[in-house]
Amino acid sequence: MTLLVLALWTGTIWVLTGLADWLAAQVATGEAANLADIIAQWPVPPELAPWIGEAFLLPLRDLFAWTVGVLESLLPFLPGLVGILSVILWIVWFIVTGLIVVLALLGHWALSKAQRLRTNLRTT
Repeated sequence: MTLLVLALWTGTIWVLTGLADWLAAQVATGEAANLADIIAQWPVPPELAPWIGEAFLLPLRDLFAWTVGVLESLLPFLPGLVGILSVILWIVWFIVTGLIVVLALLGHWALSKAQRLRTNLRTT
């Protein structure tokens, strides 16, 4: 279970880092204005339509459009910020991964103590 959580956490950070790099490239090439228009018209993917409605997708579109707007305002500083953002994301990954491992070890320790206690109670 711990390995699954760590794999999902690592994948999330990897995707966020790639997304930050991609958005920076879009803003740097001047495609950000077009990107905001494209994002505003994203349809619900047919595979997700039964589970995700327009009401759920609308705030996500607004969030992505807002993010592109913020990136446009940071255009002169963007190359340095993306590098820092990637480093910060991986530092956060390291800290959270350490916490996940420590919690897993504590859980295993607590379960082994509980099992020994149960065994001792049965024998007495």
